[in-house]
Amino acid sequence: MNPHVAVITSGYLPVPNVLGGAVEALDMMMVQENEKTPNFDFTVFSSWAPGVDQITREGNFKYTNFCFIKTPLLVRAVDHCIYWTAKHVLHKKKLMSYRYIAQRLWYINKVSKKLAQPTKNGSPAFDKVMIENHATLFMTMQKHGNSERYAGKVYYHLHNEVLNDFGCIKEISKVKKVLGVSKYIVDTLDTYLKEHGEPGLREDQKAVWRNGVDTSRFGSEEANSKAIEFRKKFNIAENDIVFLFSGRLTPEKGAEELLKAFTEVAQKVPNAKLVVAGAFFFDSNIVSPFEQKLRDLASNPTVKNRIIFTGFVNYEDMPAIYAMSDICVLPSIWDDPAPLAVIESLVSGKPLITTRSGGIPEYADAQSAIILERSDQLVDQLANAMTKIAQGSDERDAMGARKTALRSEFNKETYMAQLASILR
Repeated sequence: MNPHVAVITSGYLPVPNVLGGAVEALDMMMVQENEKTPNFDFTVFSSWAPGVDQITREGNFKYTNFCFIKTPLLVRAVDHCIYWTAKHVLHKKKLMSYRYIAQRLWYINKVSKKLAQPTKNGSPAFDKVMIENHATLFMTMQKHGNSERYAGKVYYHLHNEVLNDFGCIKEISKVKKVLGVSKYIVDTLDTYLKEHGEPGLREDQKAVWRNGVDTSRFGSEEANSKAIEFRKKFNIAENDIVFLFSGRLTPEKGAEELLKAFTEVAQKVPNAKLVVAGAFFFDSNIVSPFEQKLRDLASNPTVKNRIIFTGFVNYEDMPAIYAMSDICVLPSIWDDPAPLAVIESLVSGKPLITTRSGGIPEYADAQSAIILERSDQLVDQLANAMTKIAQGSDERDAMGARKTALRSEFNKETYMAQLASILR
C-alpha cells in the first residue's frame, strides 16, 4: 500500500499551475508522473482559481486528490486594501510580501483543520506531510495538535532561503528531512537555524531533491514546430540571433543588467534580438516600477524594436519559447537556489550564459554554459560573452550538444525516482 502524502502548496498560486509558478509546475509534474508509476497517494492542498477544476477533472487522477481552498470575497478585499496601503502609503519595496497575507492566513487555518481530521480508526489522516517552501505553512503544525500528530512525518521541500521563520522555528527544526533543491539551499537553512538559537540540521535531516522538467516537451519536435509560429508572432526573422531571458521581472534576476548589456551587443551584432519572457508576478495585472524601468531602457534608440516583452507566458508555451531562441541569458545577481529556467535552457539544447550564484553551478557546468562571476563589471562581462557566442556558431553547437546527457539527468523520471528514494 502506497504511503498517503499530504502536499501543502503555497496558498496563493494554485496547483494545477494555471497561473504559472515554478514550484507549482514542479508539483504538477510530480503528481502527473506519479500517475504513471504510482509510489504515493497524494492529497494536494491548494488555493482555488478558475481553470483548476477542469484540469483535475479531465486528468482523471487516480492517485491524487486535490483539496481546493476557496478564498472568500471579503478576504480578497482585505488583501487588496493591505496591498494598496503597502504600495501607495507605506511605499514598500517588496510589494509581493503584502499581496496575499489574509488569503494565506485563511488557507492555513483551513488546511490545519483538514490535517487534524482523523481516519475512522482514529489514526492521523496522512502518513507523511510535505510542506512546499514557505515557512508560514508550518503554522499548520501549530494548530489542533498537528505538531504532535505528525511528529517525525513532516518533510520540508525547500526552494528558497528562509529569511523569517514567522514563529515556526521549532517546527522547522524538527522536520524529518529538508528536501532542498540544491546543497546550497540546504546549507542556508542549517546556518539560519544555528544563528537563531537552534542546533542546526542533523546530517540525516539533509537531502537534495534536484529539480527536473518534462523533457518530452522541452527540446521536442513539437516545440520546434511551434517555435516557427512564435517567431512570426514576434516579427523575428529567420537569420536573427535571439537571446532569451525567462523569469519573473524582479531586480534579483538580473534583467536590468541584461538590457544594459544588450545595448552594447546590438551595436556589434546587427541581427541580434532580445526576448524577455515573463512578468513581475505571474499571470496578474500587476506592473511594478521595476518592469516599467525595463521598458524605459528598451526605448533607447539603439535597441528600440529589438527588445520584445512577451508578458506572462503560459507554461504550456514555454518549450516553444526556448525553441525559438538561440542563446539563453539568465544573469542572476542573487544567490538563486536552482532556477528552473536554467534546466529548461539546458535540456532544450540552448547555450546558456549565467552567473555563479547560489545553486546554479550545481546544475550548469562549463561544457554547457558560460558562468560569469558576479561583480561590478557584470554588464561588460555579459556584453562580451553575448557578443562572442552570437558570433561563434561552432561554440553554440558544442554547448548545445550537451543536451542529450543533461536530458537524462534532469527529466521527470529522474525527478520522481529521487523522491521515491527519499520518502520511502
